[in-house]
Amino acid sequence: MPQPRPVVTYPALVGKILAQQREIRGLKQGAIAEALGLSQSAYSRLESGESVLNLSQLRNISTQLHLQPAQVLSLADQYEAQLSLQGVDVIAEKPNNPAAVAIGLGLLAALLLSSR
Repeated sequence: MPQPRPVVTYPALVGKILAQQREIRGLKQGAIAEALGLSQSAYSRLESGESVLNLSQLRNISTQLHLQPAQVLSLADQYEAQLSLQGVDVIAEKPNNPAAVAIGLGLLAALLLSSR
């Protein structure tokens, strides 16, 4: 059986970048969530890509991280290009193949760890 082509959703990519930037700054999910008026679990879903960020949330989270929203999106573009070189597709919505997502997220995690 052929191996599925790895995929990452764009919301998961942006969420993982936000998580990375939060961790670099030594901030906890709960602190960001509180500043945004969200529960920690709701914020966690944004970072994991389970929930899709809206523009206001991106702006507010970026402000908490002392970033511009454009910087976050630029990082997403950079990581998307690197993932593409590794054979990972960045897609808009959740695919029907959990194995492809697991492989894609694993490659994204490795990429983010290597950039620290």
